Amino acid sequence: MNHYDLLGERIDSVELKCLVVSRGVKVSKDVYRRFAKTNRLGVNPLMCNCMIFSDGVIAQLTDMGFHLGYLTGILSWDKLKLLKYARELETKFSLRILDEKPALFYEDTFLDFVSFPPKTDFYGQKTSSGLPFIGNAVLQGVDWVAFQCLWPCEYAASGKPCQFCFSGAEHESLARRNKNLPEPVGATEAAEIVKYAIEKVGCNSIQITGGSTFNSARESGYITSYLEAINQMGSSPD
Repeated sequence: MNHYDLLGERIDSVELKCLVVSRGVKVSKDVYRRFAKTNRLGVNPLMCNCMIFSDGVIAQLTDMGFHLGYLTGILSWDKLKLLKYARELETKFSLRILDEKPALFYEDTFLDFVSFPPKTDFYGQKTSSGLPFIGNAVLQGVDWVAFQCLWPCEYAASGKPCQFCFSGAEHESLARRNKNLPEPVGATEAAEIVKYAIEKVGCNSIQITGGSTFNSARESGYITSYLEAINQMGSSPD
């Protein structure tokens, strides 16, 4: 495990990961230009970028410059309320190019060279029914395929969303305007996405997330249906 000197303290790579995830990073445009063609690194925040420290520790890479600017351009006013303090957030972590390699800095202090997962066409795929992968599932690190909200949240629709949940804010807004909530992602569609992630990307773990329902039996039924579809398609990790 790597160790780093930061602000007079000795920290390890897991502690650095926690700081980077909680503070975010300002990513140089040169990094995108140089590495996006060959690595899983995209300007779209829905792609859930990550970086890998030189000792193999993986950290989510949230670009506090470009990604926040992108989000404020595509989100509804209701969702933007969740970002009301975002512009006040500052990070002293940055990702730049040093010696032709991506390098993590704290202010002007070099911390570590990093790398990115290999490029994949996962986010360009659609299910057989036409559902796009992007916006419905993400790759987390190099092992996980995750679903952020497979079915709507009834608590959010009733006006009680979790404070920092973007999906919940959307469901609350739709319900308040008497609009229909998003249809749940079908179990077969989710299984197709998982199968592709395992066979084509190399994922070995699955995260299933959905909205909370007033009837716990219905929620457990959702989960069971997804797991059964994944198993029947032969797309579950060994």
